[in-house]
Amino acid sequence: MKILNSITLASFALPLCIFYTTAIYAAPIIENQPKKSDSVTNVSPYADPLVVAPTNDTSSNMKQWLDDSQQSMSDSVHNVGEYIDTSLAKDDDKTKLTNNSYLRIRNRSIYSHRGQLKNEFKVYFKLDLPHVKRDWKLIIDSEPSDYDSLESKQRGIASGSKTQNGDTIGGFRLQDAQFGNWTSDFDIGIKLKLPLNPFTKVKLSRVDNISKNWTTQFDQELFYYHSKGLGSLTQMNGFYAITADQKNIFRTTTSAQYLQDDDKWELVQQLDIYQRATEKDLFEYSMGISADTDEIKEVSNYWISAEWKRRVYRHWLYLAARPQLEFPREYNYHANPSIMFEIEMFFSKNRQIDELGRYIPKPVKQRTK
Repeated sequence: MKILNSITLASFALPLCIFYTTAIYAAPIIENQPKKSDSVTNVSPYADPLVVAPTNDTSSNMKQWLDDSQQSMSDSVHNVGEYIDTSLAKDDDKTKLTNNSYLRIRNRSIYSHRGQLKNEFKVYFKLDLPHVKRDWKLIIDSEPSDYDSLESKQRGIASGSKTQNGDTIGGFRLQDAQFGNWTSDFDIGIKLKLPLNPFTKVKLSRVDNISKNWTTQFDQELFYYHSKGLGSLTQMNGFYAITADQKNIFRTTTSAQYLQDDDKWELVQQLDIYQRATEKDLFEYSMGISADTDEIKEVSNYWISAEWKRRVYRHWLYLAARPQLEFPREYNYHANPSIMFEIEMFFSKNRQIDELGRYIPKPVKQRTK
């Protein structure tokens, strides 16, 4: 009961903290007033001493406001995570541990030639409880996407709308348990809304080095929701380091998903190239094909896309643009060009988010702590 109450408190306290922080603690934008210690530079000795060269105060004030507002929101997220962590921890546990809870706010707009303008606004909260012993972690997922289509998962456009109609789920995770060259995650929990809807999920993963530049990763995931039934996701990835520093990576993905609720298999083959152009810019090029085993038994979609993602400000504000060309079955395989724009904001006191990082996984024996 103590755990359930703490989880419920988090689901209500977090939005309250967001709006309270934005309204009260966000730094107001005011004009910079000169201080006694301010000095005037680059002024001609013959100029009127009362005339000061104009400065770009507006830009400086805006950056200060952004920094202060982001810091206030991050502090609120940290305080919520720390409060729940302290409530669930043992009273005699005084160890100083870092809390890496974070909040992500994402707004995505998609316009397609044959469809309509779609706008998605999502809030995702990742709760970190370092004092909850030992390998078990409390999880709260506000965007469960287990029952989204396989294509949307692989293309990174899963909305999390099919699993529980957007409801948050909470539970416990036994993370990174190792069995030889295999690692596993095991989740068990419930939907945080009546009527209670229990779920369980297990994932097995293995990484192997085939050659100096080629690495393979096999993932097998099984999940079960009481209201939806059984689901299975099998995935085989191949990674190739185009450059030695791994800033340019080629990836091939073959995956299959079965959902008992839909009673069919979905199949996806996708090829990706990741290019880290600069420290602030990432380019992704993708092409793929999807199919399913329903009554029609035809290809569902062909697509090709290119995405540019940029870190706009520090490590918490990102912008992305993705033009793409699809040939979906629903439009009789006629071309459907579209474009997606996305803005993401991250709020965390201790965690530094790198949305541009694309890495080749390492086998268990090569991983460091």
